[in-house]
Amino acid sequence: AAEILTVGTELLLGQIVDTNASWIAQRLAEAGIDLFYKTTVGDNAARIEAAFRQALSRADVVIATGGLGPTEDDLTREVVAAVLERPLRLDPAVLAHIERRFAHRKIPMPDNNRKQAMVPESAEVLPNPNGTAPGLFLKDRGRCIALLPGVPAEMKPLLTEQVIPRIREAFGIGSRIVSRVLKTCGISESKVDQAIGDYFRAMRNPTIGVLAHAGEIHIRLTCKGDDPAAITRMLDDLEGKIRERLGSLVFGRDDEKLEALVGQLLRERHATLAVAESCTGGLIASRLTDIPGSSDYFERGVVAYSFEAKEEILAVPPQIIKESGAVSLEVARFMAEGVRRLGGTTFGLATTGIAGPTGGTPEKPVGLVYIALAWDGGHVEREHRLHGGRELVKYRAAQMALELLRRHLLSVPITES
Repeated sequence: AAEILTVGTELLLGQIVDTNASWIAQRLAEAGIDLFYKTTVGDNAARIEAAFRQALSRADVVIATGGLGPTEDDLTREVVAAVLERPLRLDPAVLAHIERRFAHRKIPMPDNNRKQAMVPESAEVLPNPNGTAPGLFLKDRGRCIALLPGVPAEMKPLLTEQVIPRIREAFGIGSRIVSRVLKTCGISESKVDQAIGDYFRAMRNPTIGVLAHAGEIHIRLTCKGDDPAAITRMLDDLEGKIRERLGSLVFGRDDEKLEALVGQLLRERHATLAVAESCTGGLIASRLTDIPGSSDYFERGVVAYSFEAKEEILAVPPQIIKESGAVSLEVARFMAEGVRRLGGTTFGLATTGIAGPTGGTPEKPVGLVYIALAWDGGHVEREHRLHGGRELVKYRAAQMALELLRRHLLSVPITES
C-alpha cells in the first residue's frame, strides 16, 4: 500500500490547490498500486520528519512531492536523509545538469542551487529534464521511497516514466486498473441511472460509476486485470452496451471536449457557424476558437449584451424586446437569425438569459436561459432553468447551446464536397 506526502506551507494555507495528490492517486490506481493515505505537511523540519516517519510505519511505498528546491524552506531532501540515516553527498552529474540549465538561460547559478545536487547515499537519481531538482528513488527495508519536485510539469513525467515502473517491478505487480469515461450532456444523473442502472448494479469487473460535472454527466468504466488486451475487450464490450442504451446522448469519451466534437461535425458537413451571445458573454466563441483549425467553420461571434446592441447589430425588432423582454424565446430566435444573416453562415446560434446573482424575478428567475439555433428555412429554441453561481450559469448555458447544435448536426446528412 502507498502513501502520498505533499510538502508545502502554501498547500496548508490554501494558496495553492493540491492537484498533485489527486493526479498521483489516479496514476497509482491505474498501475494497480493501492493508496491508503494522503498527508499534507508544511515547510517545517520537525513536522516533515513526523509525517515521514508515520508514512514509513504504515506504507510500503511513500511518494513525497515538494521541498526539493534551493531555498531555506526546502527541507524534504535533508529530513528524509536524516530519517533514513543516509548521509547527503554532492552528485557531480546533477550539479553539471543544474549548471547547464543556468548557462542555457545565460544567467549565473546562485550558490544555493548546489543543495539540489545533494543526494542521499544509495539513492537512485531520476533525471529531470524539465527542472533543476532531480527526482530521487530509495529502497529501505523492503519499502520504496520516491522524492519528487512539487512543480506538476516536472513531477508528472518523473512519476509515470520512472517511479511507477520501479514500484511495479519491486513488488511484482502485474495487474493494472484502466478507466474509460463516457460523457453525456443535457440528461440528468437520475435518467442515466434509469437507463443503465441494471449494468451499474450487476457489474463487478468492469465496474461503472456515474459522476456529475458542470454541464455534463460522466459514466466511468473501470476494469482491473493482468492482460491489457483483455481489459480493452471488456471495456469495449461494456461501452457498446451503454451506447446502445444512450445512443447520441453520449457525445464523447475521455478527454474529448464538446466544442471539439461540434467543430468536427461542422467540418464534416462543410457547414459554418456564427454565434450571438448575451448572457454567455463570448464564452461559446472562446470555447469554439480554443480548437485548432476552427477558422474552417467558425465565422464570427457577436456579444450583444445591451438592448441597443441586439437592435443595432442583430436587427432584433425593438417591439419584440418591449413585448417579450430581452430574455425570451423570441429574442433568442431573432438573435440567431440576425447573426446568421450577418455572417452568411449555415447556422446562427444565440443565447440570452439571467446569469445572476441579481436581476431575477418570479416570472424570470436567475438561471433562466433561452437558446436558439437558426438555419436556412428553420429554427429551434430551448428554455433552460440552470443552477449555480454566475460563472456556472454562463458555463452551463454555453454547454447547452453547444449540445443543441451537436444534436441538430447529427440529424444533418454529410454531403460530398
